[in-house]
Amino acid sequence: MMTKWPSGASAVLCVAVHMDGPACEIGHGHAPLGMRGGGRYAARRGIARCLDIFARQGVKATFFMCGHDAELYPDLMREVHRAGHEIAAHGYQHEDWELGDAEPELLERAHRILSNCVGEAPVGWCSPSGYKSRLTLPTLKRLGYRYDTSEKDDDLPYLPEIEGVEARDFIMLPNNTTSLDDWPMYHQGQGLPSELLANWIAELDALIASGGYVHLIVHPRSDYGSGTPARAAVVERFIVEALRWPGLQVVTLARLAEHCLAAPSQWRGEDK
Repeated sequence: MMTKWPSGASAVLCVAVHMDGPACEIGHGHAPLGMRGGGRYAARRGIARCLDIFARQGVKATFFMCGHDAELYPDLMREVHRAGHEIAAHGYQHEDWELGDAEPELLERAHRILSNCVGEAPVGWCSPSGYKSRLTLPTLKRLGYRYDTSEKDDDLPYLPEIEGVEARDFIMLPNNTTSLDDWPMYHQGQGLPSELLANWIAELDALIASGGYVHLIVHPRSDYGSGTPARAAVVERFIVEALRWPGLQVVTLARLAEHCLAAPSQWRGEDK
């Protein structure tokens, strides 16, 4: 499928920051202290470091925030929003368990908290764990969401089926948590920043050659993320490298969703 990106760009890079603050620990009943303080680091240092990088490079990112983190750090959320970045939803307490019938209420709670915090309703969502159910997309659509980034089943955006009908006003913007996410390398593989950068650049080159959709995920934590100085420097070096590609544009996920939904027939799944 031939793709045409916003403003005639040859390729797009979407930078997604998953804050993963203390809500991650609190959701499991743990105090976010000591060895469980990585989320507090995100709020105290990591987010500010991301904002500095994006300001230097002149890019706008999408920040996925948990509702409970917005309750803990409302001023931080507003600072991100005032800087022109997108605020998107990422659960209430980073739920990584099956939610069952409680899912709609939790989606609504996080949506309400983020909307009230920054004065603008989120239009994007990413599952904090990968869990989804038959209730997820109908609830998001009812709340006015325009996209979901939770899937890992394609290299390009596509229209999903919601309650048996192909959506024309909702788009899937897949992510790849193996190749373009700091979490696996730092949490599972204990990789070095230099190894992460080499892997990301290899993926960048290949994705631009095969469609042009690049979706980077970073976590500004101190444990399994890119919040610390050396790891944050790798994020900036990757963005600098991406910006060298002729015609590449960095866009928020909301901007990409808006572009795709303006011509939905272009984004029908290959099995249609």
